[in-house]
Amino acid sequence: MMMVRLNTRHELPQISIRQTQARLDEAAIIQPRTQGNGNRQAQINEGATQPRLTLDSYPSRKAYGFRKAGDLMAEQGQRGLSDVQAAIGRHASEAWSKATTAARRGNDIVQKIKSDIFSEYQARTVFTTAAIPDPQMQGYAGEVVGQPDTGDVTVDIQTEPNARIHYTPGSVETYLQNKGFIRHWVSMDHYDIYA
Repeated sequence: MMMVRLNTRHELPQISIRQTQARLDEAAIIQPRTQGNGNRQAQINEGATQPRLTLDSYPSRKAYGFRKAGDLMAEQGQRGLSDVQAAIGRHASEAWSKATTAARRGNDIVQKIKSDIFSEYQARTVFTTAAIPDPQMQGYAGEVVGQPDTGDVTVDIQTEPNARIHYTPGSVETYLQNKGFIRHWVSMDHYDIYA
């Protein structure tokens, strides 16, 4: 008598880590220095800026689907994690249900699997309607900027209590490299271990 075998293959999600080591690029003693030129003349040092207008169209472009890479990656990463969690739970529940009810009389497991597979691939068109936000505009009036320089006839010797150190901190970044999957199929009279 031919036996129907339920085969399952899965691949776990993979999270990758990108790491940058911290490093010390420069360390040196800062020599004392003098400030002041002895006789700096007074100057007005003032000027007028031009009026300007800034336009931010990102909210409008985002409503049409043109997002920044950072926003898109955050959205897709969150969507990937939720899809993986939902798929793992759904497939585990379906597999347990099929394993416990497959041997009952009148339960055509093959027909149920075929109908489940084909129902998942039917196209479902979804239309959403939303208001498109207006671009954000901000105007700036011209203004007088700068500070008058009253001049300087002093000399100041500056010393530093510490050495000059340039330190670059390290970083660790995690990202989802592979979403993973769970697949089920049926074989007759033996388990399909090479699929």
